[in-house]
Amino acid sequence: MINIQPRTRQEREALRDKDRIEKSRVDLRVGFEARGLGVGTLIHQAPPQSTLYVPGMDRVILENERFDKDFAVADKKQREHEVWQREKIIERKRWEGLDRETRKWDYQEKVETKDQVKLMSHTQQLTQGKRNSNGLAYNPITLKYDNSEQGNLLRQYDDKAKVRQFVRAHNLDARGNTGFNILTGEQRGGVDQIVPNHLRSNYQQRLRDVDEQQNIKHYAIQQQLLNQYE
Repeated sequence: MINIQPRTRQEREALRDKDRIEKSRVDLRVGFEARGLGVGTLIHQAPPQSTLYVPGMDRVILENERFDKDFAVADKKQREHEVWQREKIIERKRWEGLDRETRKWDYQEKVETKDQVKLMSHTQQLTQGKRNSNGLAYNPITLKYDNSEQGNLLRQYDDKAKVRQFVRAHNLDARGNTGFNILTGEQRGGVDQIVPNHLRSNYQQRLRDVDEQQNIKHYAIQQQLLNQYE
């Protein structure tokens, strides 16, 4: 027969102790949660996913927070936290909208400033942008140029354009018509008769320039032909 050492009084009392029984069973567990963990570790350093975990054990808190079991207080804290989150989102959106509006008005102010500078430049340097005046230094009612630098420049520009028109009309008339009227047989005056007096000198100078260019062109063609026959 195998002799068995009898249990002592303390051991027999320990077998009837509920806490010790639970601790012994915890030590004998083979599950993943109890692997490598002792009873003391489970009780004093319980993981957050464990049912033995008490919030606030890893930080300094008031002792009464551990025993705060009032549902109304917890619900009030939860509602206050939700309200705080909503107010935070609204405040963030408000700041974003304020920043967006600020950037929009800054851009519009820059555009308006640019337009004002452009209008001032046109008013001071050109005739554009002035009240009761057209865009050119010319009065369409009286058909007169303004007595200013812009008016003189515009008059010179128009005179040059008219001279070119008269020169072109002279060239077309010289190449397309004869020197007399084929119906009456009278001598024709040509375009020279309709040229205004203040443009006649420029017109004649322009004709001489054209004739000189034509003579140079004809001389170059003659020289080219002579070189080919030689």
